[in-house]
Amino acid sequence: MTPGDAESHDRQDGAYAYRAFISYSHRDKDLAQRLHRAVESYRIPSKLVGKVTGVGKVPRRLRPIFRDREELPASGDLSAELSRALQQSQFLVVICSPAAAKSKWVNEEILQFKRVHGDNRVLALVADGEPHASNTPGAEDRECFPVALRFRMGADGELSSIPAEPIAADVRREADGQRLAVQKLIAGLTGLKLDELVQRETQRRIAQATAVATGAVVGMVITGGLAFYANSLRIEANAQRIIAQHEAAAARAASDYLAGTFELSNPATENPRTITALTILGRSADRARRELADQPAIQARLLATLGRAYNNLGLLSEAQNAFESAMPEINKAGPDGVEAMLVLAHTYASQGSLEKALGAVRHAESLLGKDPKQNASQRAKAALTEGRILTSASRVKEGVAAFDRALAYYRVSKDAPEGALATALNNRGLLLSDDGQFAAAESSLTESLALFQKELGPGHLSTGKGWFALAQNSFNAGDLPKARIRIANALRIERAVLDPDNPILGDTLSMQGQIYQGLGQYAEAERSLREAVSIYRNAFDGPHYLIGIAEVYLGLIESERGYTTAALSTLDDAKRNYDASYGKIHPNHGDLLINRAKVLAKAGRMGEARTDCAAGMTILRDTLGADASFTKQMAGECAALVAGKPTGVAERR
Repeated sequence: MTPGDAESHDRQDGAYAYRAFISYSHRDKDLAQRLHRAVESYRIPSKLVGKVTGVGKVPRRLRPIFRDREELPASGDLSAELSRALQQSQFLVVICSPAAAKSKWVNEEILQFKRVHGDNRVLALVADGEPHASNTPGAEDRECFPVALRFRMGADGELSSIPAEPIAADVRREADGQRLAVQKLIAGLTGLKLDELVQRETQRRIAQATAVATGAVVGMVITGGLAFYANSLRIEANAQRIIAQHEAAAARAASDYLAGTFELSNPATENPRTITALTILGRSADRARRELADQPAIQARLLATLGRAYNNLGLLSEAQNAFESAMPEINKAGPDGVEAMLVLAHTYASQGSLEKALGAVRHAESLLGKDPKQNASQRAKAALTEGRILTSASRVKEGVAAFDRALAYYRVSKDAPEGALATALNNRGLLLSDDGQFAAAESSLTESLALFQKELGPGHLSTGKGWFALAQNSFNAGDLPKARIRIANALRIERAVLDPDNPILGDTLSMQGQIYQGLGQYAEAERSLREAVSIYRNAFDGPHYLIGIAEVYLGLIESERGYTTAALSTLDDAKRNYDASYGKIHPNHGDLLINRAKVLAKAGRMGEARTDCAAGMTILRDTLGADASFTKQMAGECAALVAGKPTGVAERR
């Protein structure tokens, strides 16, 4: 948000346009983006909203927060807009690091804020280095507090020699960690006590985890009961009794499992108010492996549920560890282990490990046996998962074949879940669009959206995904106005049903940014893309190709604004994300080089631009083939660039 936007918001407490101003060094920009999003999206527990504290009534949300600092001048004072934003901010949050301690702009922002508001509303977040390290000979370079933060402001508006004691949270893992650090800042920004926030937040997370675990166990018990009923109609009485005993034991095991999950390991030391959702999930996985080892089918179903919960929370490493350590039990479960393997495939794919994801699908298919007439619904789901992974890997022909298999299985399946056929049509349409078959894609995607709306409703998440797919097809076909309308429909639904840090929302924001970029609406494009990157960095533990895709467009926007060095640096980071995710040369590497050539050409560096275009085209021909629609499109882009003509922008997802 820029200072000019402040007038469109109600002033907090009748005096402030912003709850806080985030001051940071350019090197800490990514953390500043994540912090900005975390604070603005934080939902104050409802029982604390409206409470009167030393800084006023506690609001439901802490909005707006000022962060979007424009390029500062090479010399002179802070811009008038920044100075006005500092004056209109109730708090100052300083991201502290050795880079921040050396930044004259961070120091100047602290000075200006203190001159208007005093010392007491300055909050610090330690990102790197050590507070007050400058007091230790030889450790000066580790100092993370700027000078203006280390000393109190005098009555004359200048720093005094009196040491200050800034309120500091520490985002590093070995200290507070991100969640507790954010809670400490929220406490400072609201005047609430930290333990009030922690207790309320913990109660909310435990309630959510309890609902997930209870639903999973109830579902397993019902499934077991239905299986027993079906079997009882066609087997002899003695066999019925044996199965009844088995199902009763399974139900007892599930019930005991649920109760045991919430037992305290040590009532003398373990505080129920501090147990988190992660604690519950980890304990659930451990107990499942230990106590349901002789019932692999139930264990596999339970692990699939826990894996989805981990994935939905963005805890991908935890999900991977839970599945991999239980692989012997999953194998013993046979067809009942398929769901767990497909969830593991999703986990690998979310981490960017596409070959491992395909391996997990192959493993799932092996558990189903060789008879294609058996387990049609599960075979369809495996084929659908395979098609999605192949889409990410840009293996078009194989992906379309996988989706066609999924459609065939779903059409003959008697127990296909609601919306399954629409999902397969949706995924198939996206891949056709990616291959340049826009008319065929539009037909498939339109049918898919109609099914989603009919079966699941106009506000369902899957309906939002249907709009997203149609937006992407319009974007690929070059109809940007239609794409903008469709992506807005998708975003409206997703913001209503998803948490603000969900990667699905990141995908839609990234696409919206790409559409705005194509329309020349650069401010809107940058806002959407940076929000997407922030979501991705929070969701993925390390580099990811989705970050790279968004960064390519951010680099092009920086180029349009004349910031060539920054644009090339952003594209370099996009390549690092591609390298780590794909593990080998991917079509997106070729596309990145061609977009890099556009940046270089705009800066007049035509020799380098031609070199990058040629290298990018070589990659596209080697990976997609010379006859692929995207390869031909990029060949036209490069030819226009070499001829000195304006070029468009394209990017494979």
